[in-house]
This record gives sequence, structure tokens and C-alpha cells, in this order.
Amino acid sequence: MRYIILLSIFILLINISYAIHIKAVAFSFNGGGSIYKPMIDSFNKYSKQNNLDITLSLDLYTSDNSTSVVTDYESMLDSLFQSDSYDLFFYDNIYSVKFSPHLLNLKEWIPEEHINMYAQGIASQSCVHNNRWVGLPINIDFAVLYSNTEILNKYNMPVPKTWEQLLETGKYIYDEEVKLGNTEIIAYNGLFNSFESGTCTLYEFIYSYRNAVEDPYPQFPSKESIDALEMMKKLKQGIDTEQQFQNNDDYTGEKMLGGNFVFLKFWYFPNMQFTVSALPGVKEGISGSSIGGYNLGISNHIDDSKKKAAVTAFIFLTSKDMQKNFIVIKNNLYSGIPSLYDDAEVCANVNCEFFKSIQLVARPTSKSNNYSAYSEKFRNYIYEFLYGDKSAYEVLKKINDISKFYYLSTDRSETSIGLIIIILFIILSLIMIFSLKYLYIDKYKPYFMFIPGDMWILSVFGCIVIMSTCLTGLGEVTLSKCQLKWLTLPIGFTLSMIPVFGRLISNFPANNGISRWVGNNKYLFLSAFIFLDLLLYSISFKIPYEIESKLIDDGQNYQKCHTTKYGKIMVYSIIISKAIIILCILFLTFIEWNMEETRSDIRYLSVALYIDIISLGILISVNIMDLNSYIVYYGVPDFIYLFFALTNYIFLYGFRIFKALTRKENEDDLFMKNFRKNTASNGNVYLMNSSSNTKFGTNSYSNSSSSKDLQNPLSSKILTFHYRKNTNDTSDFSTISTTQLNSTSNYY
Repeated sequence: MRYIILLSIFILLINISYAIHIKAVAFSFNGGGSIYKPMIDSFNKYSKQNNLDITLSLDLYTSDNSTSVVTDYESMLDSLFQSDSYDLFFYDNIYSVKFSPHLLNLKEWIPEEHINMYAQGIASQSCVHNNRWVGLPINIDFAVLYSNTEILNKYNMPVPKTWEQLLETGKYIYDEEVKLGNTEIIAYNGLFNSFESGTCTLYEFIYSYRNAVEDPYPQFPSKESIDALEMMKKLKQGIDTEQQFQNNDDYTGEKMLGGNFVFLKFWYFPNMQFTVSALPGVKEGISGSSIGGYNLGISNHIDDSKKKAAVTAFIFLTSKDMQKNFIVIKNNLYSGIPSLYDDAEVCANVNCEFFKSIQLVARPTSKSNNYSAYSEKFRNYIYEFLYGDKSAYEVLKKINDISKFYYLSTDRSETSIGLIIIILFIILSLIMIFSLKYLYIDKYKPYFMFIPGDMWILSVFGCIVIMSTCLTGLGEVTLSKCQLKWLTLPIGFTLSMIPVFGRLISNFPANNGISRWVGNNKYLFLSAFIFLDLLLYSISFKIPYEIESKLIDDGQNYQKCHTTKYGKIMVYSIIISKAIIILCILFLTFIEWNMEETRSDIRYLSVALYIDIISLGILISVNIMDLNSYIVYYGVPDFIYLFFALTNYIFLYGFRIFKALTRKENEDDLFMKNFRKNTASNGNVYLMNSSSNTKFGTNSYSNSSSSKDLQNPLSSKILTFHYRKNTNDTSDFSTISTTQLNSTSNYY
């Protein structure tokens, strides 16, 4: 017998060790929460009957046992969600968005048919964020109209179906009751107060002004939303209820208990002695009611074994049987499963037609990660119209600006900047493309001898690519646009400048292997820089950007590209590489500054480079600055891209067309004659001082002087190159004929 007892204890201990204990937490502001404990008890009974080895306990926070529930419910939720203390959360449905990162994506754990029971109802608005189902509704609260049946019957008036009917009936009965000495009666409470219930009232009132039941929520501002606000003020002025409109929920509760009212708007309570109906709308059949209530979600911070146990409990607590028998039939509450109100057993116990008539709308919790702040601004802006002197359009636009992100586009309703940018891009691109025809007209060819025709085509195309970067600043901000601008800008710069860079290297006034290689491998030289751009850009595959929201108080919000660690490496690498190229080109322009053959080209190129430096400086400054204007943030860089490309085009290519077109015919003949003469002659090359026409120094250089040059300071050599007036392809600076020079390189 003793062994049997010991064996029984051992088996019991094994069962206990393998049993999984999960915890749920719920909140109630008024000491209620009576539905939660029976639900938990039902699951534990079900678990025991089916040998699930799962036990579920509940911690219920109320105003009786925790002052923090009343004073800071949101902060308390935030603290609990970030811990692993609880597995299941009963939480207010307005926080689905804010706390969604801490909640399990039910689509990955719950059978699809289970979610589909709720998907046709309001749960698709109150339980989903970023296509993640983060909870399911346990019960749904909603607002209704309470009509004082006794008073309506006294004056033979029906329950109103529209706001106009409510105004007319309420005003008539109120005036008649005042005549009889009943000055304490109220026609309609409104509930347009400074609390969350005020936001609910405002939001559902505007929803009741859509044109058809299936229509979406009215836009801000729109005719429907403006008409709704005008009706609010008409109600306030018509029934003289401004003070009643601003009273809190307690005032409405007192009036309901006292019964001295015509109409009251309040949350639905079952088994009331008054006539309960859907709130009125702009016309019969249209209504609107903001939802409250609690969702059930599963913590995302628990281990998989507990997640599986929590999912089992979750499926039971949100099952159709639990909703039908416990939520609907027993407690006469509203379920988030619409199909229940077609169930004969349910309709035998509750008024299904009444529940079907309620047109629910979820509060705008997805408009901001901080819904509480959004809600406060939302109602305060409307009250500037309702209780102040602002226009309906003005306050609705301000509400729209709370959550709207502005950007440049071709839509001229906000600004024409986006359309102007598109037009400029198209016009300038066409001008650049059609200007390439001058490369193939014989009399203009001498003006484009600085680099070959194929290189000019690539250079002009590079300017167009630079301009195309402005397109990334139009439309909504996306990660792909953030990345793309750091591809088009470097590639465009490379195509635009590297052909010129190659020309300067191959034209270096001292014989060297680099110049010869560049001169003989122009495409390979260009390809090397393109490959470098792509290599640096490949760093962007590590997600270099995040989209950051720039919120402007009483202004226009916008979004910007926020650079991550990998993004900064990519950006800095690209900037440094381009800075080195620019410095190299500037150095070569100094070296070749006085060469007669390229004197004009070098000077125009220098102007282009300095403008590029200024443009890049402005771009970096705008990106660093904390700007409050989306037009400045998007518009300035876009115009800089256009200006950057246009100045490169003008000072590298365009000025040649201008010179060719403005040169007189006799001057053109002389120019062509000199050009042919220069290209056919073998004249000697001299080193010239910039202040005289004498040879540089007192001695001319010969082939045997290279060792002497090596002893000169570097600055002396640089100055020697700088003052040289003609090309010399020998390292000892001896004279060389143009024919010999041309034979050493086929780059240009």
C-alpha cells in the first residue's frame, strides 16, 4: 500500500512538472471585468477535461486594486507588454497599432478559418496593423441613441432616424417642456467634450455623413465632412446645448439615471428602460458608431512552448461557441463575429435586427503611433470650429495635416513645384539630346575636338542621368527612391566628367605610361569608374536607409530618408571618391591651364567644377539641416540636380554650340583654315611664362636635361607644366611635333 501511495505521488509530480502554466492580464476602470474570470474558468475546465495540461490564471487590474489603471493605463500597458510576465493580454482595442510589435501575428499561428469568422466584421479595422492580425475582439462596445419613450409618447413623436429629425423633435419637446416649467430637461447631450468620448462622438458623427452604407470614411476636408461639422454647430445652436455638449460621461450617466432628457448619446448597455436605437445620420439608413471594447492578444516575448499553450487558450476564448453562449446570449454583449446574428438560437435571445443596424467604425488609431496625442489634436481642432470662429474647411485641413505626409507631385492643389520640375526635366533632356546633332555637322566638328564624338554622347547622357535624380524627390518617399538617387547621381557624374578627366590625363605634358594607357583604353578607363560606382553602391544592399517621419506641429508633415550605419558608409565612400576625382581634375586643369590648344576648354571646365562643388555643398547642407518645410526639403535638392546637370552641360558642351552659332562666316573660314594648318604642321613647342612671350626661364630644355629636372623641387615642375603653352609628350620636355603627339595616343 505504501508503494502505491509513493507511486501515485511520483506520477502526480511528473504531471505537474509537465503541465504548462500561462498567465493572462486584464484591466477594468470601474471595478467590473466580470466577463473575464468566468471565461478563464471555462478554459481551465475544458483543459482538464481534455487533458491539455495547461492552466490559465488571470490578473485583473481595477480601480479598486491599482490606481495606475486610472491614472496611466497606457504607460502600464507599455511596461507590461515589454516584459514576459504575461502570455495573454486583454487590452483596449485603440492600442492595437501602438503595441502591435509586442503581439504575435495570429495569421502564422491560428487556423485561417478561425480568423475568417471575424474578418467580415469590425475586427479587420481594430485588430490588424501592417497586414498582421495582432488580436481578436472579446467584446465590442458601441454608442447608441437613448430615446425617452415616455416623453416621445407624450408628444406623439417618433424616434429620429436623421440628425435633422433629432434637431426638430428635440427642440420642439424642449421648448414645450420649458413652458411647463421643466427647465432641467435636456434635448440632447451631444457628448462633444474634451475627453476620449468626445473624439468618439466627433468621429462617428462625420462617419454618419457618408452618402451610402458601403462608402468609406469621408476625406478631410470634403463636402461630407464639412456638412457634418456644420450640422454639429447647427445642433448646438438650435437646441442651445453648448454647456451640455461639453459635459463629461458622468453628467450623461446622471441624466440617464434621472430620466429627465429627450435624447442621450452614450455607450450601449443591455436591458435599459429607454428605447435604444442606432445613432441618426445624414439620411435614413445611414448611421455611425465608434467602437470601444477589448481585444485578446498573445505576447510575442514568450518562448515557443508557451506560445503553443497560449494559442490553445486563445482559440478557445475566441471560439464561436464562447462568443455565442457567453458573450452574446448570457451577457447580451456585442460580438465581433457577424455571422452570429444570423443564428436562430442567438436571435431568439437578443434583438439581432438591432445589432445588425449598428454601423461600426474604428477610431483612427492607425493615423499615428501615438494615438492619444492624435486624438487630442483631432477633437481640439474641431472644437475651434464648434466652439470657436474657425471655418470647417480650415480645421478639417489641420486635422488632415496631423497624419498626412506631404510630398512634391504633379498635382497642383498644394504646390506647382513638382510639375515645374517635371517640365524642366523633359525640356532640358530634349534640348540636350537634340543638341548632339551638331557633332555630325561638318562645319561644327572643329568645335568638338576636345574629346571624341562618342565620348561627347556619353558626357551629355551623363548630364541627363544627373537630372533624372530629381525624379526621386517626387511622389511618396520609398526605400527604393532613397537608394536610387545614390546610383543615378554618381553614375551621371562619372559619365559626364570621366571622359574629360581621361582627356586631361592623356594630354599631360610629360611622357608617362598612365597617359599612354588612358589614351589607348578610353572605354576601359570609363568602365573602371562605373564599376567603382556600382561597387560602392552595392553597400546599399545592407539596407542603408530607413524612412523617417518629420512631424510639424500645426504644419505640413513629410518623410525623409534616414541614413543607417551601412548607408553612411556608402554615402561617405561615394562622396570621397567624387571629391578625389574633382581634386584630380582641378590639379590637371592647373597643370594644363596655359596650353593654347585647350585654353578655352580648360577655363570652361574649371567653372563647371567650381559650380559642382558649390552644388554638392548645398545638397549636403540641406540633407543635414532640420527643415520644417517639405517644399524646401524636396524642392531645393531637385532644383540643384537640374542646375548641376545644366551647368555641366553648358560649360562642357553647350558653350561650343553657342560659339559655333555666333561666329561670323568669315571668322569661321579663318578658324577652319587655322585648324587645318595647326593639325598639319610640325611646329616646335616652347615653355612660356604667363607674363611674357619669352621661353620659361633662361634655358630651353633638351632631351639630355631629364636628370637635371629631377633635382628641381616639385613645385617648380608643377609651375613649369602650368606655364607651358603647347602639348609635349616627352618626359624631358623637349620639343615635339603635333604629328608625333597624335601618333602616341588614339584617345583624342
